[in-house]
Amino acid sequence: MTTNIYIEHASGAAYPQWDAKACYGPDAIYPEFSSESGEIVLSQENKVYEMVRNTIAGLGMDSEHFGTCDWNPFQDFIAQGETVLIKPNMVCHYNGDKRYGTDCLVTHPAIVRAVLDYVVLALNGSGRIILADAPVQSCDFEVLVKELHYDGLVDYFQNNGISVELMDLRQLDEVYLQSLSHNACFTAKNEDVTVSIGEDSAFCSRKDMKKTADKLRITNYLPEHMREYHDEDKHMYSVAKAVLEADVIINLPKPKTHRKAGMTASLKNMVGCVAKKECLPHHTKGSKAEQGDEYLKKSVFKRWRTALEEKNDRLVAKGRKKSGLIGLVQIFLYKASKVSHADVYAEGSWYGNDTLWRTICDICRVVMYADKTGAMQPKQQRKMLILADMIVSGEGEGPLCPSPKPVGILLGGWEQIAVDKVIAALMGFDSEHFPSIKNANLGKEYRLPDSTAEISSNNPVFHKKSRQEIKKKVVPFLPTSGWKECLEESI
Repeated sequence: MTTNIYIEHASGAAYPQWDAKACYGPDAIYPEFSSESGEIVLSQENKVYEMVRNTIAGLGMDSEHFGTCDWNPFQDFIAQGETVLIKPNMVCHYNGDKRYGTDCLVTHPAIVRAVLDYVVLALNGSGRIILADAPVQSCDFEVLVKELHYDGLVDYFQNNGISVELMDLRQLDEVYLQSLSHNACFTAKNEDVTVSIGEDSAFCSRKDMKKTADKLRITNYLPEHMREYHDEDKHMYSVAKAVLEADVIINLPKPKTHRKAGMTASLKNMVGCVAKKECLPHHTKGSKAEQGDEYLKKSVFKRWRTALEEKNDRLVAKGRKKSGLIGLVQIFLYKASKVSHADVYAEGSWYGNDTLWRTICDICRVVMYADKTGAMQPKQQRKMLILADMIVSGEGEGPLCPSPKPVGILLGGWEQIAVDKVIAALMGFDSEHFPSIKNANLGKEYRLPDSTAEISSNNPVFHKKSRQEIKKKVVPFLPTSGWKECLEESI
């Protein structure tokens, strides 16, 4: 089996500036929109819109009509009356590295604008459009959508009589108050559906699951909340209801390096479909020798530090502030662990993480196989198109503190595994080093397709080339500190 992947490359491409009237619109009136008088507004130069258009065309969508007023590229992909979920990677409202902005962090809304135009064309006044993500718990969603002008994008379509539902998929969000320490205030939001993946969970292939079930962790959440979703015999996930209501998902990842997964692209982007993050195992408590993957070697200092972190989490859960004293002791323990020559890894942020890939694998299959009620079905329930925003990617300490990596690429495809393998090559890495890609087709009943990629591109450097050939032609991304030892060997 083969699947088509298209790479649109524009050297020096940059995101357009926000213009309330133009709203990231195209800088030319294309034939397919020429009859829509007044809806398409010219703006300053907008290479991004053209790149989206060329990528869609490069995938061969409605190719016989391309360049004419009849071109409707999504018409065979989106049926009139269907619900379409547009899923960008929103992550957070600020880059943790204060030297840089959000261009390398968040899917740029200029991509979304172009995609929306073609979704609207296909739906032809029918159906439902949802624009949504579940960013990290500390993200201020209102600040994010305002500063990146996602709200202005929605208003633009609303003013043209088209409803686009902008959703924060988190059921709970965390608002940080001005104080000496962080005080979390939780507010219930969207509905969720609990989905059980049962014995087909990637965690069931873990031979030591009996010993590790109680050790599954996600930073800042209490272990007992995790155990409501995962134990030796069950594996369940809280998925946003809006995701399961979708017939079509347009997956718009922002590829970048990732401390726990090594890299994040179309597979990892589906984790943002989950409403309650306490159901998402990110690492397993303890050292490798203790059946954990939090860090490599045993360390009493790291064990105490983790225990104190959970103590602070319990204070927050009770509506109290984190203890400053506990924070100081944690700093001391961190320094003590370094003096004792322990490894530098913590919280599963290293290449030995054997947990997060299983979560990613499970979520991707839940998103594709769970029906609207949350019941897993033998056939895939949704269609998916992937458009990866690599115009500016992120390297270094992603996903929250990345450095910008200008790449000038928009990549399109239909299958997540094939897309992520090519993205890994564009980053200068072998996909075999990333368990979330290597094991993504795991499963007996619910499997993601794993076809061979046929790569085409407007750039001869990539056109009809293999992943290994592409890998040799790119400037490698800087890995996160916890993955350097693993990934630098493959460069």
